[in-house]
Amino acid sequence: MNMDILTSYKDNCGFGLLASVNNTPSHQNVEDAITSLERMMHRGAIAADGKSGDGSGLLFAMPEEFMRAKAKEKGVELPEQFAVGMLFLEDKSQQEKITEVCEANDLKVHLFRKVPVDKQALGKQALDSLPEIYQVFVSPSSLIVTKRFEAQLYLTRRELEKVFAESKGFYIPSFSNRVISYKGLIMPTHIKEFYTDLSDPLFKVVFALFHQRFSTNTLPEWRLAQPFRTIAHNGEINSIEANRYNIESKSELLKSKVFSQKEMKKLLPITRDDLSDSGSLDNMFEFLMINGVDFFKAARALLPAPWQNAPHMDSNVRAFYEYMSTCYEAWDGPAAVSLTDGRYIGCVLDRNGLRPAKYIITTDDRIIISSEYGVLKIPEEQILERGRLQSGEMMGIDLKYGKVLKSDEIDNYLKSSNNYADWLNEKMTYLQEYVEVPFGDMTNYKIGNLVKKQRFFNVTHEIVDMVITPMMHDGKESTGSMGDDTPLAAFSQQQRNFSDFFKQKFAQVTNPPIDPIRERVVMSLNTGFGEVRNILDEDPDHAIRLKAISPILMEEKLQVLRAFGDVNNPRYNANYKSEFFSTLFDKDLKKSLDSLVKRIVKAVKSDGVRIIILDDRCQDEKMKSIPMLMVVGRLNQALLDEGVRHLTSTIAMTAEVVDSHSCATLIAYGANAIYPYLLYATVLDVCTNKNITGYEQKQKFKNVHTSLNGGLLKIMSKMGIATIASYRNSSLFDVIGLSRDIMTDCFRSSHVYLPGLGYEEIEARLDRDLAKAIEIDFTKKLYPLEIGGFHKHLEGFEYHDY
Repeated sequence: MNMDILTSYKDNCGFGLLASVNNTPSHQNVEDAITSLERMMHRGAIAADGKSGDGSGLLFAMPEEFMRAKAKEKGVELPEQFAVGMLFLEDKSQQEKITEVCEANDLKVHLFRKVPVDKQALGKQALDSLPEIYQVFVSPSSLIVTKRFEAQLYLTRRELEKVFAESKGFYIPSFSNRVISYKGLIMPTHIKEFYTDLSDPLFKVVFALFHQRFSTNTLPEWRLAQPFRTIAHNGEINSIEANRYNIESKSELLKSKVFSQKEMKKLLPITRDDLSDSGSLDNMFEFLMINGVDFFKAARALLPAPWQNAPHMDSNVRAFYEYMSTCYEAWDGPAAVSLTDGRYIGCVLDRNGLRPAKYIITTDDRIIISSEYGVLKIPEEQILERGRLQSGEMMGIDLKYGKVLKSDEIDNYLKSSNNYADWLNEKMTYLQEYVEVPFGDMTNYKIGNLVKKQRFFNVTHEIVDMVITPMMHDGKESTGSMGDDTPLAAFSQQQRNFSDFFKQKFAQVTNPPIDPIRERVVMSLNTGFGEVRNILDEDPDHAIRLKAISPILMEEKLQVLRAFGDVNNPRYNANYKSEFFSTLFDKDLKKSLDSLVKRIVKAVKSDGVRIIILDDRCQDEKMKSIPMLMVVGRLNQALLDEGVRHLTSTIAMTAEVVDSHSCATLIAYGANAIYPYLLYATVLDVCTNKNITGYEQKQKFKNVHTSLNGGLLKIMSKMGIATIASYRNSSLFDVIGLSRDIMTDCFRSSHVYLPGLGYEEIEARLDRDLAKAIEIDFTKKLYPLEIGGFHKHLEGFEYHDY
């Protein structure tokens, strides 16, 4: 037998769902869900004690009959509207504060019930961290609609999380009128033994989500066991850092139809960094649900199908995804996710199909979706239909109307729910529509005294011969062998580029990289410019965007962008108002950086600037340039701190980019697009020296552009990220000599530096580089630096006659 087949079934989490499509609760659903979970025990690790695992659990539809019976045993007759919160407490004394917060939010606490458990079912590791497990029964204190009751429950839970933020043992697995969670550091074969409630015949449910965790990037904890409150997730979210950052950015202008602005402030931040990637996805999905976002739209917005390069996709379905891409970035990575809001249940597969999801529909109107067949022994004559989800597909169950919804039916609903295509046609602009001939006028790329500029930015003969020339000829980066024996930049005595200090991170553990060539159809470099609006609204204004198919700009597209942002141009649109900001300085690097960032923030707030163009071109040989990556990283966080990041897009007009690595670092730290003017000038210079003209010259430029795009796709693919939108703001680079946490803190605070290098040392190196650039020939004649065709005067970093 092929051993790869055997190991492939135990290298990632096991998950699934089971439901009565006709919305009929039964205890058999509980038994079958537990059996299914037990049969996926091989998908998690086991500690030496034989009883502690990575965590497992079940998320049930509310077993109303059981809960009413348990409350009645305590002398409480529950009203028609009630909810139950599952609580992990450090100690019983926390109940007093829970009651206080509930009552402040107009919730009546009926009782706290200690959940009966059998500790013999636990191993030592689980027993050492075992919380006090209680259930709290609540109901609304006054007559309110169900939606408001659900909003009160959510608001109360979020407040409690803040109240007990310092309590490591406090956690609320569920607090709902629709679902309840039974989970923990329990082996699937012992979960029924541990939670004795699950053996009670009165414990009847319509559906259950179940999950066996395979802990990879976080150590096992009671609270990290799945399912969470709305999802069970099998996979890794590789873009999680970017997703969390983007959520914080979008939170700057959230307006809800469910919560007041005062209440919304209590709900922020939406995600918690101390949870796993799956936990953050659950936070986001739950937030959208509670704020009235449609179940299927929320699921497909966060976990979209690969629409960018799908020529056979229905154009209206593509319009839905393109519209949603203006509001949300994909939570990217290998994933199979089951989701529920209590009425709907769904299962979504990632765009690559890297996690299995197989389903069976039975003659007794039940459905089971799981990581593998065989988790339940179902007689063949009872199987009505079996199948598996394909990459990017979704399946759903509408419990209210007892209907199974296939991917095509969900797509038909999504595309017909609004006039997305009309909104895009009216509001969205594609830069390529205004470009007749790419790389049409090569004179735009000429730079006077090119060698000086190259020397200052470390574009050596070796870089030209070994990096740039192969890109010109082959349209891809050169391939090396025998490894890289170049000294780490932090320890090098030679001039090194700022981005050389950064090393990209790779996909880890159970997470395979994407093949950027053979799986090109699922990848995208589509880049947007413009303001991000309130994601809780669905209106045509979200489609007000400038779009490009690549973040690497050519001169023609840069000019189109400038036209839309120039108040003196007939194409001017205030949504894209742009301004150039020089990154040059004379002395005091840190003070100059802080001053630059403050001016940009002021321009965004006071002058309506929406597209920030950072420019390191120079005509004054005494000026130095702040490393562009430093500016982008610092600015990105400053805009977020000031609450205006959602308004802006950043373009780096820089000489520092000569390869895909330097492009990727800028994008990972927040740049929307890059104009590598020195690279283009060098290409032109090589062509001129080799008498390459006409069509062949134009092809060399296209090859370089193609090479940078291909290099970006390759770098993204190593992390298992498919779209540049999900890669942007991800900070997926380590600085050699610093931990990731310290590096992130450096770039997301006012202290931006490199290992062993403070601001003074970086400035000293820039001084040295500038001196080398000036001493350009044997006569040591000083030449003013002229940027071809563009004339500017630097005065307080403001341009005149540009």
